[in-house]
Amino acid sequence: MDIREMYPEELREYLSQKKEADYLLVDVRESGEYESEHIPGAKLLPLSELEGRLDELPEDRELVFYCHSGRRSNVGAVFARDSGLVNTTLYNLIGGISAWEGKTLTGFPRFEVIQETGDLSQSLEQAINMEKGTFLLYEIMVRLSSGLPQEKTLKKLSGMEIGHAKAIYAILSSIKQVKPFEELFKESKGNLVEGGWDLEAVIGQLRENKENSCLFMSEFALELEYRAYDLYRNLAEKVPDADYKRAMFFLSEQEKAHVRLLTRRLPDCFN
Repeated sequence: MDIREMYPEELREYLSQKKEADYLLVDVRESGEYESEHIPGAKLLPLSELEGRLDELPEDRELVFYCHSGRRSNVGAVFARDSGLVNTTLYNLIGGISAWEGKTLTGFPRFEVIQETGDLSQSLEQAINMEKGTFLLYEIMVRLSSGLPQEKTLKKLSGMEIGHAKAIYAILSSIKQVKPFEELFKESKGNLVEGGWDLEAVIGQLRENKENSCLFMSEFALELEYRAYDLYRNLAEKVPDADYKRAMFFLSEQEKAHVRLLTRRLPDCFN
């Protein structure tokens, strides 16, 4: 089995075309490096621990290894190939995260906001709570961006959060009896936004900011959506239950769609 080389521009195209359940990004750096900066959705498997944790790699999904420069990740890909535990396509990111020009995140995904109990219904209820919090936040951002080019985009995202909450509700109602959506959404506290930030703290950051420019609002929203994607994508890797995985992959796909919308509208800030 050959290890294929992949350049950053190829990885960006790869991520835009692949479904979340078809691949796994594997970060083989150490935890401090990952916390400092990582590609959203990447699973941390340090090279120093990889040989003892190879059973955590999926057997039937494509694996893309990366590190700081591409050297450690190449070793990691060799470990996986020679282990006999995986039978899939292996890639190594040439130049590593140093050559990656896409979005990166700091810190670890905040799993505590969705408890790792493996209880899908509980996780979906927590996700609806974050969707409501994000909806409330976008409503405030719409008011703060009045007259800016991004006002319409933020208004659209506000509506998309309700649509996303309804999609989550559809999954939830298929596995347990629940209140009607409008009642459940109204009762949700909405105290957290996507990615696990505290709603009031985020609102405080927005109001303290002197700028509130088109670019600031766009980048703030992008950070929000990327953190939500990072959370759901990593949750899909942590819980073995197949239904849980499918639901988390679905949520991560939805967040990626929001990221794409914001990215497409960024040029508006400069026209």
